[in-house]
Amino acid sequence: MNNFEAIIVRAEQCNNMSELKQLHDEVAFLLSSFSISFSCIFEVYDMLCMCHDAFMKQALSLAEREVDRKGIGKKPSSFCWFVMGSSGRKEPTIWTDQDNGVIFSCFCNEKEECYVYMREYARIGVLFLNEIGYPYCSGYVMATNRRWLKEADDWNEQIDKYVANEHIDDIRYLSMLADMRPIYGEYALANQLKTTLYKKIAATFSLRSRMIDSVRIPFVPIGPFGRVYVERWGEKSGMVDIKQGGYVQLNYMLKWVAVQKQFIDVHSTFERLTCWYDENGCSQQQFERIKEALETFLYFRLRCSLEGTNLVIHHLSKEEKKRLKRALAVAKRVQRDARKWV
Repeated sequence: MNNFEAIIVRAEQCNNMSELKQLHDEVAFLLSSFSISFSCIFEVYDMLCMCHDAFMKQALSLAEREVDRKGIGKKPSSFCWFVMGSSGRKEPTIWTDQDNGVIFSCFCNEKEECYVYMREYARIGVLFLNEIGYPYCSGYVMATNRRWLKEADDWNEQIDKYVANEHIDDIRYLSMLADMRPIYGEYALANQLKTTLYKKIAATFSLRSRMIDSVRIPFVPIGPFGRVYVERWGEKSGMVDIKQGGYVQLNYMLKWVAVQKQFIDVHSTFERLTCWYDENGCSQQQFERIKEALETFLYFRLRCSLEGTNLVIHHLSKEEKKRLKRALAVAKRVQRDARKWV
């Protein structure tokens, strides 16, 4: 792991995007030559997340300098850039796209000019992140989208609308925000927003069924006798979608448990599982089964990311197939029992 720590130190000293991109590539090369096992997968993701954070922080720092140099608009008194999705959960693969947003605070009479500054900062920040290896989000969940860049009071107003409407898109936006994690700027701004979000969701009982639907709808590709269903036709023939077919069900369930239990300061799916177990939310047997399933899905997600392929069943060893079947069965049970827990 010393090599990764050295890369982080070098990233903090970079002054241009090409150097940061080279370090991002170097992490991919190191991971490809690293012996990754199921048992160490949480540690690998922790180190990988630290590398990603270092790259993004430095790119965002350089973006801030660039906007300051241009003298556009008025810089707010404080702001925070946060990430969502797998980055928010500290579970990014090596090549992860952007899922980010910004919250800022300013005096009311300065808000318009501060928006001018922050929108330019978002434009340059997203551009710099793309240049160092974080592709633009295909769903446009980025700070350049006005939905994801707001002043603090405007954010609170927006969350109230999401909670009140309960439309399918509103539930999706709440789900994204539930994974928010600050990475640059004044962390207290994002943490306060997340606290407000969690309290408002937990206090709205009618949201519970909509949350459970997000756990129970994705199809887990395993039959009652342990047969794994694979894609039968086309270029994905013989493959399994690890993300939608098992991982999503676990992270959705534990995300909503975290909201209900107000686990605001924990981020990863495993951290949420551990807090839930510590509060007697599940038995030790359930904890061990979900933990192993999560290790399995994260391992295969990272491996597929490094190899640039989807998971092909007939490429797996006998033991890997057994482990995958156990993990899929756990995800299936989580779907079935979600209503008891969320």
